[in-house]
Amino acid sequence: MEIRAKCNFDLEAIKALTHLSVFGKSNPKSKFRVWFIISLVLMAFIIFEMVFFSDIGYLWMLCLALFILLLECYLYFLLPKIRYKNLAKIKDAENEFVFCDDTLKVFTRCDEYRGEAEMEYSLFPRVYETSKYFFLFQTNNQVYIVDKSTIEGGTAEGIRNKLVANTKCKYIICEY
Repeated sequence: MEIRAKCNFDLEAIKALTHLSVFGKSNPKSKFRVWFIISLVLMAFIIFEMVFFSDIGYLWMLCLALFILLLECYLYFLLPKIRYKNLAKIKDAENEFVFCDDTLKVFTRCDEYRGEAEMEYSLFPRVYETSKYFFLFQTNNQVYIVDKSTIEGGTAEGIRNKLVANTKCKYIICEY
């Protein structure tokens, strides 16, 4: 039985992949909010110390807290857009996936490139699953992104069962 799915390398998919690589399997929105609030509270405390106790010695701590706050904003908001722009020729490429019993067939189409590949499930070193996507890692730098909303001829659970049964990899279900 074949299950078909698609995915475009659009900004939303690249954003999900970037958040997965940066924040791991925890929810990126909640992790960002927690660190953002911690940074703001730390900055407020440091400013309070500096103003009311006239202690300029905390200035380096304020700079560090501000750096952490800006780094969080960069990782959450800007890095996905930068990665998407760097895709160059495969930006908005459309991948079609056919999940067979023991292999995955991939058909790629974009303005500059057309190709197809067939891989055994056992070649994937790890697979991540979120509420919207499957991320099938070929290597640490190459990944297939499968959009769950485009599944035809089966369900996400059917794909999950094929991947878990045929892979010797880590199958990780993310919290978001």
